[in-house]
Amino acid sequence: MSLSEEVRGDPTFQNEEILVRDMAESVPVEQVVVTPLPPIEELIILMPALDEERGIGGVLDTIPFEALQDMGCEVSILVVDGESEDATREIAERKGAHVFIQSGRGKGNGVRQAFGRIVRHQADLRYQHHRQSVVMLDADGTYPVEDIPLIVDALRAGNDIVMGSRLLGKIDPGAMTGLNRFGNRVLSLLAHALFDVPVTDVCTGMWGFSEEFLQRCELQAKGFELEAEIFASAALMGARITEVPIRYRVRHGEPKMVPLRTGVQIARCLIRKRLRTLLSRPHHIRVRTTQREASRHESVYSDS
Repeated sequence: MSLSEEVRGDPTFQNEEILVRDMAESVPVEQVVVTPLPPIEELIILMPALDEERGIGGVLDTIPFEALQDMGCEVSILVVDGESEDATREIAERKGAHVFIQSGRGKGNGVRQAFGRIVRHQADLRYQHHRQSVVMLDADGTYPVEDIPLIVDALRAGNDIVMGSRLLGKIDPGAMTGLNRFGNRVLSLLAHALFDVPVTDVCTGMWGFSEEFLQRCELQAKGFELEAEIFASAALMGARITEVPIRYRVRHGEPKMVPLRTGVQIARCLIRKRLRTLLSRPHHIRVRTTQREASRHESVYSDS
């Protein structure tokens, strides 16, 4: 007699077997629910930085990792360092970020190189059935890391590009000069007129990108005209663009942007991008774009 036959011949075992069978039969079928696991989403938080030792530590410390993990995101931080001469890299690495030192100067150069690395990484993720999205924000403490889940939600709603609009949210006293606010409004109106896509803050430094957009976009920006080129490229390719209101705070450290010169560069970038499209498509005066869904997000910020 085998061990299994000997055990099954034991009256004690037979009684337990009957009890287990009766319990199983008493459980209603509708209570047995198999919930499939949601697909894993890798979220890369991309932070361009140049001599941001005064702000980057606080930004990294306040990233809402727990809330993002509850949303099903595996979070990684990629800091693109523009050859900082202070302790920016050391602080970022100590806080657990991956640091990539860009080749050449300029925010546009660094972000383009980072996009290239991310797209190459996406091929590996597809074999693992992972999705990927990217949230980009500056490392100077001006943009609200607590609103990253809001950006992720807007991407999951089907948008290719999510722009954090400071002008739809709240700007803290002293965070933006009157000249910068006026210039931003003018440039946003110009972008709307050129590309027929409503936008209130074309110069924002807080963005969300879908995996599909990163695979398709082709950028040439080298400096602070980067954001304008991202918007123009997205509009021309028919990407789905939306804005969400965010808070804008006073930066830590000295500003690196020269307002008037940068404003001219941004305007030239928008106009050049539009003219190149018109010249390359002489029989299509208007390029088809997907109309941006009007943002219905109510601002969570009070006047206090």
